[in-house]
Amino acid sequence: MLPFKLFHQHSKIQWPLSLYSCGLHHQHQIHRPIGYPTFQCMIALEGAGIFDFENGLSVTLQKGEILLVPGKQAHDYGPTTERWILGYMGIEGKLVEPLIHALEIPVRRPLAVSEEHLRQLEAGLIRLWNGKETDERDYDQRVSTEIYDWLTSIAAMTQIGSQSSDDRNHAGATALIRKSVHYMEQHYMEELSIANIADTVGYSKQHFQRKFKENYGVNPGQYLQRLRLLRGAQLLAEQSDLSVGEIATRVGMEFNYFVRLFKREHGITPAQYRLTRAYE
Repeated sequence: MLPFKLFHQHSKIQWPLSLYSCGLHHQHQIHRPIGYPTFQCMIALEGAGIFDFENGLSVTLQKGEILLVPGKQAHDYGPTTERWILGYMGIEGKLVEPLIHALEIPVRRPLAVSEEHLRQLEAGLIRLWNGKETDERDYDQRVSTEIYDWLTSIAAMTQIGSQSSDDRNHAGATALIRKSVHYMEQHYMEELSIANIADTVGYSKQHFQRKFKENYGVNPGQYLQRLRLLRGAQLLAEQSDLSVGEIATRVGMEFNYFVRLFKREHGITPAQYRLTRAYE
C-alpha cells in the first residue's frame, strides 16, 4: 500500500502536466465540501464505493473501473464493501482539462478496463509514487510525459473494450443524452446551466451540445427553454390560483423573460393564453 503523498515541482519550467498528489490504499469516507484542488484520476483495485457529487449525481466505482473527477467540485466518497482499495493521483497544469476533452474521456462516469490494463495502471502509479523527485534533474519533465502517456492510455483502454463499434458508440451516446433530458425534466424549475447538465452525463459542455443536437435537432438550451414554456402553459391552464409571476418562478424563469418568450412561442401573452383556455 502507498500512503498519500504530495509532490512539488523543482524545475523553473511550468510543465503543462504535473503531479500534485498520489497514493494507493484502503479508502475510508471522505467529505470534500469545496472539492479537491486539482483534477483527480481514481482507480478501483478492489471492492466498491460510492461518489456523491454536489448536483445530486451518485456514481458507484468498483474493481476494474476508473473515474476522473474535476477539481474544485464538491463531493463525498466512501466504501460500500469491507475493503475498497483505491489508487489515485491529483493532476494539475494548463493542459489537463484541454487534453481530457480532446481525448473525449468522460468525467464523473466509471470507465471499465481489463484486468491486464488495471495492473498496468497500478504499476504506473507505483512508479510515479516511487520517483526520486529530489535526485533527478529531469524529474518534472519525465513525470509530465508519463501523465500524458497515462491519460492517452486510459482513452485507448476504455474505447477498445466497451466501445468496439460505431453503432455501440452511438447507442451509448443516445442513452446518455436521454439521461440528460430526464435530468432536465426533473430539475427544470431550478437554476440550470448547460455545463451542469453536461456534467451529469460526464461530457464536456461543447461535446454535450454537439451530441444533443445530433439526437434532438436543437441545442440543449433551446430544449430546456421549450420544456419550461410547455410546463408554464400547463400550469396556466390547470392552476388558475397561481399568478403569471408565480408560474414563471415555478418553471425556473424570470417574469419578464417568461412573458416575452411565451408570447414569441404562442403569439399571445400568458394572461391571454389563460383566458383562451378558460373558454375551451
